[in-house]
Amino acid sequence: MVLIGDAAHATSPAAGQGSSLAVEDAVVLARCLRDLPVPEAFRVFEDLRRARVERVVAAAFRTSSAKSPPPVGRLVRDLVMPVVLRRRDPQAWVRAHQVDWDAPVVPAPVPS
Repeated sequence: MVLIGDAAHATSPAAGQGSSLAVEDAVVLARCLRDLPVPEAFRVFEDLRRARVERVVAAAFRTSSAKSPPPVGRLVRDLVMPVVLRRRDPQAWVRAHQVDWDAPVVPAPVPS
């Protein structure tokens, strides 16, 4: 078993590198499995990916940390946001989505 992408090395969303690392991992792992015996392929895969992944994760942490407000800013944010969001939550539609398990599936109309 091998973990790749965000499952193996979750980066901060600020990095925007989660899917990129997953694709890179998949290609490097495929090459390793193509060219080496399985046990060695996994070891070499880890060796080949470690330096880049650690560098990306560290850069993402720095980027994310720079965007975080200091303690006073967090306190103000945490006090103000509930008031602001009570009035209008532009992302409410994302959280309000529900899937009705019992509803029958009806194919979407095909555009003509």
